[in-house]
Amino acid sequence: MNAESRQSGGSGGAAPGGRPLDLGVFFFAAVGDRSEDTYRLMLDAARRADELGFGFVSTPERHFHRFGGAFPNPAVTSAAIAATTRRIHIRAGSVVTPLHPASRIVEDFAVVDGISGGRVGISVGSGWNVNDFVIAPGKYETRREQMVKDVTDIREAWRTGRWSGTTPLGDEASLPLYPRPVQRELPVWITASRSEGTFVQAGRLGCNILTHLENQNVESLADKVALYRAARAEAGLPGPGTVTVMMHTYVAETSGQARETGGGALRDYLLSAIDLEAGAVQAGGRMSGDKEGRDVLSAARAQRKLAELGVNRYLSGNSLIGSVEECVETARRVRAAGVDEIACLVDFVPDAEQVLGSLELLDAVRRDAARAAELVAAR
Repeated sequence: MNAESRQSGGSGGAAPGGRPLDLGVFFFAAVGDRSEDTYRLMLDAARRADELGFGFVSTPERHFHRFGGAFPNPAVTSAAIAATTRRIHIRAGSVVTPLHPASRIVEDFAVVDGISGGRVGISVGSGWNVNDFVIAPGKYETRREQMVKDVTDIREAWRTGRWSGTTPLGDEASLPLYPRPVQRELPVWITASRSEGTFVQAGRLGCNILTHLENQNVESLADKVALYRAARAEAGLPGPGTVTVMMHTYVAETSGQARETGGGALRDYLLSAIDLEAGAVQAGGRMSGDKEGRDVLSAARAQRKLAELGVNRYLSGNSLIGSVEECVETARRVRAAGVDEIACLVDFVPDAEQVLGSLELLDAVRRDAARAAELVAAR
């Protein structure tokens, strides 16, 4: 599978434009304290997803909190996955570019591209947690503008193999970057949430989109996907781009089993996420997507209430927590909204054997969705 086909997706469900829906495995939570167990599950699940034919596996960037704290550097985890898989696309989701020199991002992921034989891609974000910016305190206020500049610089450096800058002596220098990657172009996603402007910006830049259903539903996402694709067309860019949505995923033999295990684990996951956001608020920052300056503590309390009530919103069509049949129907709805890929977040369930067993059933979702799409297309 070449880089272009990986960006467009592999086998999967219905596709209004003829493109198949792809499913991948997404690691994000890792709320436990035993990092060796986290990495063992990451590698075991990545290998199994590779064997089953899933499209991609993704690891995030997280700092200074046990929620996701096992993943401070997605280049490192991506390299480990690259060394233990053969065909699956390997992604970072998301690299907070204002925290790092852009040239180092290019170098790091060129290494992963070489190890994997040309299977790497990244999603980038501007960051939101004020505590994270202890790494780069001067970049917090201008982080959104910095991310846009970083995207342009990273893509150009990846393509040309050169980095230009000013030396400590004040001289302008153009330097060769090594190692050279396998792929000529680096597949880039921009992480977006509730902001329509981010979807439009990604479209204009010619990047793909990574989003989630934390503060939007499938119907509102469809409107933003339409804005994204219109922006791409207005910019004169070829192709529709790729829209990837992260969804909490736990597939079981029955709906009851899925809700008991997945719903309970999701409640604990949300409480850990709330604690992360509360810490950011106490440090003087804002929660993710809170650009209007809302009362973020009230928002955190609302999420806590949601978790305590059983995460009903996620169990009502905004997650892949359910039986195979239920999840096939949810995948159909998501694809009808214009989504090309589902990034299946699996590690919020703490039991490794349950996560790996769910992957087998998730593969059934993928195959059943593909068959249903073929039947619709044949009519």
